[in-house]
Amino acid sequence: MKDGDFEAYLNSRASEVNKTLSEYLATESSDRYIGKLLGRSGYKYHHEALSKAIMEPAWYLLNLGGKRWRPVLMSLMIEALGKDPKTYSEFCLVPEVIHNATLVHDDIEDASDFRRGAPAVHIKYGLDVANNLGDFMYFFPIVALLDSKKMSMKTKNKFLSVYAREMLRVTTGQATDIAWHRFLVDPKKITEQHYLRMVYDKTGVLARMACKLAGVLAEADDATIEAMGNFGATVGVAFQIQDDVLNITRSDVSKTKGGVGEDITEGKISLAVIYALRHSPQKDRNRLLQILKMHTKDQRLRNEAVAIIDTSGAKAYCKRVEEEIVKDAWRQVDRRLKPSKAKDKLKEMADFLISRSK
Repeated sequence: MKDGDFEAYLNSRASEVNKTLSEYLATESSDRYIGKLLGRSGYKYHHEALSKAIMEPAWYLLNLGGKRWRPVLMSLMIEALGKDPKTYSEFCLVPEVIHNATLVHDDIEDASDFRRGAPAVHIKYGLDVANNLGDFMYFFPIVALLDSKKMSMKTKNKFLSVYAREMLRVTTGQATDIAWHRFLVDPKKITEQHYLRMVYDKTGVLARMACKLAGVLAEADDATIEAMGNFGATVGVAFQIQDDVLNITRSDVSKTKGGVGEDITEGKISLAVIYALRHSPQKDRNRLLQILKMHTKDQRLRNEAVAIIDTSGAKAYCKRVEEEIVKDAWRQVDRRLKPSKAKDKLKEMADFLISRSK
């Protein structure tokens, strides 16, 4: 299947995800929904306040787009493990809702003005609304899970255990990334292995969660659940490496409104930066670090930093790393999953995510 064909497939599946999301975040019935979620205490929830401070900004973010590949990944994994994914469609929303929560918090922490070409949630609605929305989106799908009658208490407990541990990974990965781009540590001491650990926890974790939760719902054994999780995390790592490369090569600047090399403004220590700091002349290394520490929005300076990274051969190296780690992770999955259309789609997804150009 060509990349364009798989992208069309992913888009069609994304529309299914959006439909399910609309059923669980219905703006016109937020009072009834919140009441069901949290229970009644004899007092009335303020429908308009909940709509303005939760539902409206949540849908603002969700409507900005996104590939929705994490819930699709979870659905395919459930099917590949022998279960009907339609039975668990609402649970596949968990990694997607959490992913969007991380975007809200990331944009605040990174002082980003834009998200997917539009004002970030905290810019449009304010820091207070954005912070609270991110917290709500972390927890509401899990509380909804507790009310489900589709799984046993044993399965629920295992599901919640996976959620809690993986969410802890999210915070440690983010903490590491923050320490790096604020230069709380010496960037010269950050290795490729440090980067892979950080991005495994920050970005790979939600794909890992999706695949592990799929294993839990399919009642797979612990070794299989862990193998599926490692595959998901590795796909997520490769996705992030590709995303970092695209940030410094994307020609269609209008899609981000931040310009090519927006990560340079953040001071982001990506795999490409780490490689450039190891393989560039000393003068270029010093200059790259100098520009990163400026957190500049000056496009001329960002272009200079991008040119140093490009000259080092970092982009080609990142592509090799992506391909190698996905190939290694696939071997675990290939041994444990029986042949099926869902298994074939999982492989196609992994290949697509690391070869995409946007």
